[in-house]
Amino acid sequence: MSLPPTHTIEIKVRNTAAYTLNNVVATARSCSPQDLKIAAANVELKSDFGKLPGEVTDFVNFVVTDLFTLLHRSGLYNRQRAFWESIARAVKVTVHPVTQGIFRKETLPMYDVQFEDASGGTTLLAFVVQNHSQWREPKYATAYFKELLHRAQQLDKKRPVLKAIMVVAPKPFSEELFKHVEKMLGGPAIDPVTRYESVIQSPLTVHIDLIEYGVAEGGQQDEAEALAQHPASEENGQSFPDSAEQLPKPQSYDLEEIDDPSIIGDETLLHPDDMKTHKGRFIFRLIQPDIEKARKR
Repeated sequence: MSLPPTHTIEIKVRNTAAYTLNNVVATARSCSPQDLKIAAANVELKSDFGKLPGEVTDFVNFVVTDLFTLLHRSGLYNRQRAFWESIARAVKVTVHPVTQGIFRKETLPMYDVQFEDASGGTTLLAFVVQNHSQWREPKYATAYFKELLHRAQQLDKKRPVLKAIMVVAPKPFSEELFKHVEKMLGGPAIDPVTRYESVIQSPLTVHIDLIEYGVAEGGQQDEAEALAQHPASEENGQSFPDSAEQLPKPQSYDLEEIDDPSIIGDETLLHPDDMKTHKGRFIFRLIQPDIEKARKR
């Protein structure tokens, strides 16, 4: 059986004369909230999105817009600088369906999402899990995570530029996996700085961030769409619930509510339609490190 096809998402700049994510990185301490808004709006993703699950495409958009902005506004970028800067440097995302089996490959409802820099190196590796019953089994969630670490190690051996790993899973996030990662970081008693840096030391030294997601208001999947996302489920006798649990709309980092007269970038260089916030069906939330606790420091 042939391997499932991979897909590519190109990360483009709408207008090179307008403020970009790399401009934010270069002027991190002086850029304003409005500059962040302009830079996020100046990102354009190009792909055949019809062939990719909404969880994946919405997540990629979340990383290069909301997450990049949130890390800066919370100050967490100081603790995870390599991770944050890698988001700005990413020019392409390669999506690999995860499979299991030796002689007969079975496609799982999981994806390795690799953010690559201009030289083709994978600097960020995200493991995006679609909502399905097996993931809620503690032993499976931890086992899949260990396999992810092995794949990350193999990637880093080819080109040692990996800066961070992200695990993206439906709400509620696996408690067993959360505790497993916490133990890798040093346990419940770790100091705040170490927790916010969130660096694992083995099998490779990289930042690790945990993200949970749910379906936004009005974004429920219908049965036909869910079956299209899991074409093998009926064939293999597996049952995959058709939507993730709902999460509330984000309140603390709504770009539309931000304005600041101290602007470095010029928003007039972008078309008004490009300045609109493009929301997908899924809402994502960073749960490790806890962004609310980081903001209070």
